Amino acid sequence: MHATGVVAAFETYIGLVEAGVGLLPAGGGLKEIARRTAAESFGHDLYPMLEHYFKKVAMASVAGSAKEAMDWGFLKANTDVVFNEHELLHVAKAKVQFLHQKGHVAPAEEQTIRVGGAPAIANMEMILANMIEGHMISPHDYEIAKRIAIVMSGGYVDADSLVTEQYLLDLERKYFMELIQMPKTLARIEHTLKTGKPLRN
Repeated sequence: MHATGVVAAFETYIGLVEAGVGLLPAGGGLKEIARRTAAESFGHDLYPMLEHYFKKVAMASVAGSAKEAMDWGFLKANTDVVFNEHELLHVAKAKVQFLHQKGHVAPAEEQTIRVGGAPAIANMEMILANMIEGHMISPHDYEIAKRIAIVMSGGYVDADSLVTEQYLLDLERKYFMELIQMPKTLARIEHTLKTGKPLRN
């Protein structure tokens, strides 16, 4: 999600699925969602796009193709899609050489990312409350999804606050460490390692 350029096979199955093992994406995925939402919602309400991403991540949804991943926003709109997966490396190498010839340098870390803050978290918690009342998620699912909402929304700050990329990465790490110490998360990880299937505890 962070790369300047992406080359994907048409049959790419992609998602931020860590919630399935009781964790949240802590490799910068939620930071990138917050950053993209701010960039693409310039001058508009952040919440509709945040809610879209929140549902995909909290439910560990997996896109069934590169096209669907682009529609969801997990892959950028300028992603190069290759129908023959055996050509992937060739096309990716050509793309890297093209970027090099253009003089590409890594972008500077962004210091001003507009976030949804506490109001966005409250809206997502309302969705979760309805789901738990309807027995669609477990109490532990609620704990995981709530932390996902907090990170994506930039924490308990005012709506439209400006934060840095590092601040969002620090939030990711904080809530990842909270989740990984919970017995139910450890049970999910152990069960998935043994069976290859998720545990709904």
